[in-house]
Amino acid sequence: MTLTEILPTLRRSIPTPLDRWRWPTHSEPTTTDVVVGGISLMRLFEISGSPAVLTGDLPIPGTGTDVTVLLFRITLRVDTQEDKRIALTDCSFDGVDAAWEECRLIGRASSAKTTSIELIPGEEGGVAWPHPVAVLPSDLREGDLLVVPCIGAVTLRNVRPRAVGAAALQVEASR
Repeated sequence: MTLTEILPTLRRSIPTPLDRWRWPTHSEPTTTDVVVGGISLMRLFEISGSPAVLTGDLPIPGTGTDVTVLLFRITLRVDTQEDKRIALTDCSFDGVDAAWEECRLIGRASSAKTTSIELIPGEEGGVAWPHPVAVLPSDLREGDLLVVPCIGAVTLRNVRPRAVGAAALQVEASR
């Protein structure tokens, strides 16, 4: 347990530490961002939008294992009557081996307590279940940006939502 988990107000002045064995080499947290190899993930979002990916190497010498940081946006946030917290995202998680325990909010520092939030991919049709669950600030809201490290080289094609039904037919017809 970290100090920022015990006292969430510290998140405004002390960045929550990263598990260095899960993130790419040269990853550094700030209170509102993660910098990977000198590249700000907030700046990556400003340039390329969401979802976005940034691939690097795990800090395990001699393995050559890739790790990709997935950046995505919350499109809808709901608390159910059964006290379940749900967030819809603008990306797909199908086939992505993410370290959900390392998922973090960027773009703002939250002093709210953390809670388990189920992340539902932004796809039409049948999405894979069970959905991933991440421990995030309870004040997570629409428009917030999240980042999570994933094992392997993940491409945008892997994480862009796939449309099905009439929308997919329109896309195919336009090709």
